[in-house]
Amino acid sequence: MSAPASTPVAQSQADALIDEIARQVTAQRQAILDAAEREAGEIRARARDKARRQMRRALADLRTAERQRTRQVRAELETRARHHEAARALDLLAAAWPALDAAIARRWRDARARDRWLDAQLALAQARLPRAGWVLRHPAGWADAECDALRALLAARGASDAVLEADPRLRVGLVIEADGVRLDSTPQALLADRGFVEAALLAALPADHG
Repeated sequence: MSAPASTPVAQSQADALIDEIARQVTAQRQAILDAAEREAGEIRARARDKARRQMRRALADLRTAERQRTRQVRAELETRARHHEAARALDLLAAAWPALDAAIARRWRDARARDRWLDAQLALAQARLPRAGWVLRHPAGWADAECDALRALLAARGASDAVLEADPRLRVGLVIEADGVRLDSTPQALLADRGFVEAALLAALPADHG
C-alpha cells in the first residue's frame, strides 16, 4: 500500500510546525543563554564584592600593622633616647662630681659669697635651732676680720651671745650647734646626699646640654 501523496496544505502545515519548533528552540536557547549570562554577571558581581571586601580587610590589616609598627618604632626610639639621655647624664655627673669640692672652696674663698653663705646658714639656724646657746665652729685659719664679719652677721640676727670656736679640722664651711642639734655647711655635709646633689645638678643643666 503506497503512502498518500502530500497535499500543498499539509506541506504548508508541516513547514509551519517546523518553523514554530525552530522558533521555540531558538527562544529557549536564548532564554538559557540570558539566564546563564545573568547568573555569570551575579557571580562576577559577588566575586567583585568579595574581592573588594577582602581588599578592604587587607588594607585595614596593613594600616593596623603599620600603626602598630609605628608605635613600636616610636617606643623603641623613645627608649633609646631615654637610655642615651641617661648615659649622657651619668657622664656629666661623673665629670661634675669631682669638681664640686673645688667649686665650693672657691665660693668660700670669695668674701662676698661667703658672707651670703653664712647669712643664709644663720637664717636656717634661726628657723631650726633653739634661740640661745649657739656654738659656731669655723676654720682655724680665719683672720680676725673674718671672725668680726661673722659676729656682725650674728648681731644682725640677734644672736650676739653665740660662741665662736676655731676648729682645725675645718677648711671650708661652718658648723652651728645648739642643744645637741647640728647645722653643718661643710662640703662633706653639703655633698652627703649624693642623690639630691645629682638631681640638683641635672636640674641646673641647660636643656640642650647634650
